Amino acid sequence: MSSNPDSQPLNPSTQVFRWSKSVEDADVDWWETELTVEGVSFVSEKIANRKRWKFMVYDPTRELCEGLKTKFGGGVAEIRDQEWKPALDGGAGVIRVRNRLIVTESGEADFLKTLHEENPGRDVLSFPPQLAFGTGFHPTTAGCLRLLVDATRDLPEGEWKTLDLGCGSGILAIAAEKLGSGEITAIEFDELALRVAIKNAKLHDVDESKINFLGDDAVDWLDHSDFSKPEQKYEIVAANLFSSLLVAIMPNVPRCLTEGGTVILSGFLTSQTKEVFEAAQSVGIHLDKFLRRGKWVAAAGKMADS
Repeated sequence: MSSNPDSQPLNPSTQVFRWSKSVEDADVDWWETELTVEGVSFVSEKIANRKRWKFMVYDPTRELCEGLKTKFGGGVAEIRDQEWKPALDGGAGVIRVRNRLIVTESGEADFLKTLHEENPGRDVLSFPPQLAFGTGFHPTTAGCLRLLVDATRDLPEGEWKTLDLGCGSGILAIAAEKLGSGEITAIEFDELALRVAIKNAKLHDVDESKINFLGDDAVDWLDHSDFSKPEQKYEIVAANLFSSLLVAIMPNVPRCLTEGGTVILSGFLTSQTKEVFEAAQSVGIHLDKFLRRGKWVAAAGKMADS
């Protein structure tokens, strides 16, 4: 599906380094912007009972992490395999997405079996915390899942295609397959995240022929891909990215969208909603569904003339 011959799946690796830095609550937006401009994938989490956040960047090589330490301070540590594959018990949280999906952070076999038995007719997605964005519990991912279920409810089984731009852990691509997408293209620039996504697809028994995982930059991939024929377009285009990237990809989104297709966007803050909305509107995409959780927003819409 990609016009870039260098785009290909990657093999798993267990050597990982982490750069981390704690920041004040009031400075979170500044750090998100700085790290986005730096071009690195990062994870942020709130430190319990304190007005501080921890920003973390994971990479298979130490060089990137040491470069961030030199520029921004913080610390660098080597993460052992067992530290980034935490064992969770059955007490992990559960999210029910409409009447179609169950998402849990537990990977415990007995707990997953119970979820399947107690929720007939729903697909169970297990995404323990990993070194890739997207367990389903972050507000942006949860919002995308709800909008994905709504957008695909009436689409014929196996007859629609999905494009996931910035697939992270692969949760949206995998959910799309479970919801009936016949073909999915999942783009992810971060090598470590792509490895995790490929592994997650196998763990969820996804047919390898259904999801085409590509290691590529979403903006570049869209720029160089051919969407001139109807069969090269997608009924669902999902992008869970930072606002600056959403604005950057927007001019190419209409090219890859089928007539009547749906765009699902997330990864932006309430304060960034206007710029994302206006960027979509400028290319003829009308966002008319918004889900807000805390400071995060997810949105969906179609071409204005659809």
